[in-house]
Amino acid sequence: MPSRTTVPVKDTRFAEIAWLVVIAILIAVGTSPLLDFLVRNRLGATIVTLALIGATIAMIRRAYVPTSATVRADVTKACAYCVAAILAFVTVEWNPHWAIRACISAAEVAIIFDITTIAARPKAAPGETA
Repeated sequence: MPSRTTVPVKDTRFAEIAWLVVIAILIAVGTSPLLDFLVRNRLGATIVTLALIGATIAMIRRAYVPTSATVRADVTKACAYCVAAILAFVTVEWNPHWAIRACISAAEVAIIFDITTIAARPKAAPGETA
């Protein structure tokens, strides 16, 4: 049986951060028209935003691992995404004048927090496997 050689883990932090920056730019540019579209199609938008809220609540539950060293950051990041989903729901259902910008800001804050946690993640040691 041939022996396996260990391959060093590639550091994916830069790619993850780059893609999150692209997503942040797309959110800044495209969220307002998307939310306007969803406000006009209330039933579908309600279903979509409630599904988003459910998904982010599940994300919070999965992030809570009491033995993890990064549990606080993981749960806080998941809560930031949940706040953005709740603000999207508020925008769709009640359409207050402040909600669209608040939703965009909350999503941007969540992404910035995500980028910060990725950048702070310790680099894999040479020869360490994932």
